[in-house]
Amino acid sequence: MRCKAVTYWTWSLLIALSLDCGCCAGTMWQANGVPVCTVTGTQESPSVVALSGGGAIIAWADRRGSNYDIYAQRLDANGNAMWAPGGVLVCGAGYDQQFPAVTTDGNGGAIVAWQDGRLGDDGLDIYAQRISADGTMVWAADGVPVCSHVPGLDDPPTAFSQVIEADGAGGAIIAWRDTRADPITGNTEIYAQRISGAGAPCWTPNGVKVLGFGVQKWATRNPIIAPDGAGGAFVVWQDARNASTSANDLYCQRVTAAGTVAWAANGVAVCTASGDQGYPDMANVGSGVVVTWEDKRSGNYDIYAQKIDANGSPQWGANGRLVCGSANDQRTPRVAAGESAVVIAWTDKRASTLYTDIYAQNIDYTGAAQWAANGVAVCLAAGSQTRVRMCPSYAGSSILTWMDTRNEPSLALYDLYAQMLDSAGTARWAADGVPLAALTGSTQRMQQVVGDGMCGLYAVWEDDRASDWDIFAQRLSPWLPVGDTAAAKANAPGTPVILPARIVTGAFGGFFYVEEDQRYSGVKVLWPLPVAVGDMVTVAGTVEQDCERCINAYSVVTTGSGIVPGPLGITLGRLGGGIGLSSTGLLVRVWGHVTDKASGPPQYFVVSHAGSETRVYGSSNVDVGDFVIVTGISSCAAGLPPVVLIRGVSDVQVLSRAAR
Repeated sequence: MRCKAVTYWTWSLLIALSLDCGCCAGTMWQANGVPVCTVTGTQESPSVVALSGGGAIIAWADRRGSNYDIYAQRLDANGNAMWAPGGVLVCGAGYDQQFPAVTTDGNGGAIVAWQDGRLGDDGLDIYAQRISADGTMVWAADGVPVCSHVPGLDDPPTAFSQVIEADGAGGAIIAWRDTRADPITGNTEIYAQRISGAGAPCWTPNGVKVLGFGVQKWATRNPIIAPDGAGGAFVVWQDARNASTSANDLYCQRVTAAGTVAWAANGVAVCTASGDQGYPDMANVGSGVVVTWEDKRSGNYDIYAQKIDANGSPQWGANGRLVCGSANDQRTPRVAAGESAVVIAWTDKRASTLYTDIYAQNIDYTGAAQWAANGVAVCLAAGSQTRVRMCPSYAGSSILTWMDTRNEPSLALYDLYAQMLDSAGTARWAADGVPLAALTGSTQRMQQVVGDGMCGLYAVWEDDRASDWDIFAQRLSPWLPVGDTAAAKANAPGTPVILPARIVTGAFGGFFYVEEDQRYSGVKVLWPLPVAVGDMVTVAGTVEQDCERCINAYSVVTTGSGIVPGPLGITLGRLGGGIGLSSTGLLVRVWGHVTDKASGPPQYFVVSHAGSETRVYGSSNVDVGDFVIVTGISSCAAGLPPVVLIRGVSDVQVLSRAAR
């Protein structure tokens, strides 16, 4: 997959560990993570969103006072705090505010939703706040109500288990569980609300019913949400409506941008097999989603998955496709989507009923497993590994994180580890993973992750290294840092590299060139999206070889603009390799007589001088016999001497015309 490009990067953060596999271990900030908040008191339940401008915003519940409040902090791409030390107060209303969920506002800031107890004994509500890029609260002080109940009721309802996704228009869609129809027993319906960028509810006050009760009432759990790509959202939840016959099942509903449910009332069945189905996770696939879950239809917990299209139709058969059915229990799966397949990872007890390992499987979009039956081992270290969180990376690879007891004297203490799997299911980092945060005798737990826009991820977690619970963060990257274009080209094909900001000297359809200010080296970059000559860009991708070394980019980051170096004057005989440094990839200037011309495609003309000649590709206004000076990129073409690519007609200067 191509990683979503962002618009800011700092080369100084690219400090990584090189492993025997030749890949970058990717812990990019200080060892064991950077502190996000370490003030006295408990900080917990962090949630993180990446910013299109680089860096991330993290929100958490904070008990530095007598009650839990909501705080937030912004980290730049280097892991530096951008707002007040200890974070900015998002909500300090009475009683407790907990369990924040955060998404982007599309403008460098974030929208945070949380469970709100400001009514005290009168129930729980859902509130939200928008934070600007500079840490200012945009909406009303202490947030705007997403769902607020009337106080003073004998049996107050509760709204909780909120999840959030951006709506793509500056606002957000929030879904939650709600007891308003059954406050005494506590059975929960599912509601959703869309909040505009201005903080106004877009749908029915207090939300639209995603799942609503009639006479029968039942329990729901674990709602999750994903965008539908059209301003609405998919919502999946665990559902006990058929508890008497099939225990807990899974259902899904799509809510449109206008707040109407698109599918059957109370959702379509994802799985209604016997036994419990629970703890779902979901990833967008085309215009639909892939859902994975733990499933007890066999008597033990196994891992299943289902693909649901945009119309709510299951694509992988009734009740889903078996992903892993090994001995003992497999539980709590997570899924990450690539261009043609999803990777599902889970905790696994096949080797022991006492300890858990991590396994993963690749499922293509037809539902067929691509790796070994029942998955490949990600981590088989001593102790237990649990709570997998993951993000897709480049070329079908994925980065996984988990909690790990291998170094600890007690199974109640955890470190955090990570691994990268390539598209074949091969571990790219050290066997059994690399430490994300490993401090023996303390716990790092409850990590959350989000893609960083450059095929890596940001991770945040709760951490008690200083005796009370604080929030820490780390960044992982799959890329090997290289110092310049020459170093990039020196790597073997297939090597994942990241090149610091270099200036674009030529931009063409599907590729462009960058070079050094000192004009000693340049490189071709394969990239389908537009860039402009003069842009300063950071490039992350794999080294490839066609007729010249190039970088097949998975992320291109525009960091600013600069002055394009002047062309290197060179005779035709010195184009390409030859004695000294190669000119391939550089902006050059050559001269000679036009001896041939072709109208194409592709269009080109031939320049000859002093016994050498080259093809010049691009549109021009020259004729055979003209004497020309040509500015362009020194490149190559299969089976031909070195060629020059011009960027436009102005790159060709005619000094003398042939007789007409």
